[in-house]
Amino acid sequence: MASRGALRQDFGPGYSSAVPGLPSRPLPAMSNAPRGPPDMRQLCKAFANLVGPPLLFMFVSSLLSFKLHFQLEGLIWIPALAALVVPAYLAHCTEKHAAEHRLDRSWPRLSMVLFSIAAISGIVFGALNYWYAAWPSYALEGLRIYNDIDASETQGARLLDSGLVNFAKGSRVLTDLAMSYTDQETYCVAPITTNRGKKTKDTSLASYDLWAAGVGCCSPGQSNFKCGEFDNPDARQGLRLVDPSQLEYFQLAVQQAEAAYNLQVGHPLFFTWVKDADQGLGNFFRTAFKNFIVANIFHAGFNLVCVVAFVVLFAGSGKDTGLAALDEY
Repeated sequence: MASRGALRQDFGPGYSSAVPGLPSRPLPAMSNAPRGPPDMRQLCKAFANLVGPPLLFMFVSSLLSFKLHFQLEGLIWIPALAALVVPAYLAHCTEKHAAEHRLDRSWPRLSMVLFSIAAISGIVFGALNYWYAAWPSYALEGLRIYNDIDASETQGARLLDSGLVNFAKGSRVLTDLAMSYTDQETYCVAPITTNRGKKTKDTSLASYDLWAAGVGCCSPGQSNFKCGEFDNPDARQGLRLVDPSQLEYFQLAVQQAEAAYNLQVGHPLFFTWVKDADQGLGNFFRTAFKNFIVANIFHAGFNLVCVVAFVVLFAGSGKDTGLAALDEY
């Protein structure tokens, strides 16, 4: 019988056998040769990771930021969550396939991370951008426009479906009766009226129901109301405030004004006092769209840095493939 060394010699260098006399698979080659230029497959993987996550972020954030969210309401979360689960699952399957065939698993792992970050950040940003910037615009579009409203003669119950109110000539914000309520933020209110509704020692309106309001535009405990275009003599329009998270604090401020100035308040409604309500309404959408553009540019830049850093530090090193092969051996 040939010796163990002879058998190894017959099968050539690079072979090893756990059982004397039997050949085995070759050990994986571990080369220290410098890396060559990336092949087409590597370039395609890099391109997919450069373009895919930003497109996913754009899709998810646009889905949640704009009118489709307002129209579908809760149903919008079905495609949004699918955009989170499907790419991550596909990347996981690709990584599993690479592991089974001893392929480089670094790119699938990078894809799983980048696509997950894109989906999660897109969902968070889109929801915040919708509620804080876009939603008021869509909510007010479905409400009515009232013209030539005399605030000194109009009760709030008459304007419950108002979105935009054009007040009668001579209407103004009565800053002398302003009040604020502070709970982390300062919520400011002041009644909208005409000269006829100005409170004196002997006269007062039956009810002060229409109020100009704003957040952070007055000092706590003082009547220095500076919300909206309060000092513009041409301002006679009110853009309805409909954010439920703010209305309860505005109502508390009105209750304090009732007690401080001995006012009668029926059903208070709150408005942003402006000269051009149409422009104010458009500002909501413009703000939401600007936020959308800035967020997409920021995410694309972040994604680019991640891919470039990965290519420089890890891609094509062969470390992952070599370790997997040793494990199998």
